[in-house]
Amino acid sequence: MVIVIKANIINLFCAFFFFNVLYVNAQECSIELSGGINISTNGYGIYFQSGFPEVNSKTKNSITLYCHTIKHAQEARIKNERYINPSPYVLGKINAGGGFGIDYTLHRQMGSHQGNSPKLFLGASIGPILGVIKPYYVSFDKLGEPNQIIIQNEGMLNKQDSIIGSVVWTKGLSELSYTPGIHFDLNFLVQWSNYNRAHKWQNGIRINYFPEGLNILLRANNSSFISIYTQYGFNRTK
Repeated sequence: MVIVIKANIINLFCAFFFFNVLYVNAQECSIELSGGINISTNGYGIYFQSGFPEVNSKTKNSITLYCHTIKHAQEARIKNERYINPSPYVLGKINAGGGFGIDYTLHRQMGSHQGNSPKLFLGASIGPILGVIKPYYVSFDKLGEPNQIIIQNEGMLNKQDSIIGSVVWTKGLSELSYTPGIHFDLNFLVQWSNYNRAHKWQNGIRINYFPEGLNILLRANNSSFISIYTQYGFNRTK
């Protein structure tokens, strides 16, 4: 109950902060909205970004709203060859994870810029993230009984031969739970324009930290998730 209340508070804060930034930018008549996709070593997702009005040609400030999946670094998909056409599954996985968050990002331009050549920036982002987990179900072969659809537990780690495989990914969507955390990343941004679009290609390393844990794997550290990511986005220019 406490976690759910915290999650709702963070949701409201993120929505309020993000839309207020859009409003302020619109009032300044210098709004810059962009969006795109990101892929990382532990998941994938989408993002939307609003830039602050520029007061310094070499500095960019923005607010980013994003969502992405989160896999544990120790996850490994396997198949139980004792069964015909088994579904791959992750041994010891108890939840599938993801996150919704909002970041403040600061970029500083490197070197000078001439004509239509790409601009290069170094940047950092920080902000709250709301971790989301969904129970991860597998099909388990229990001797003398019909196959069971259950969440893995400690006892099943020693009964790997009886795990048939994972089940449809929609199983557990009605059982979501939430936990708050913090997101931080360091990145390198390349920005260029052609025709009526401004393109942004960003690469970096990010850390998602959950003090109360984002319980994905049994017998594993479920608090810190570090990944390398790349993302591409664009926005229309006047």
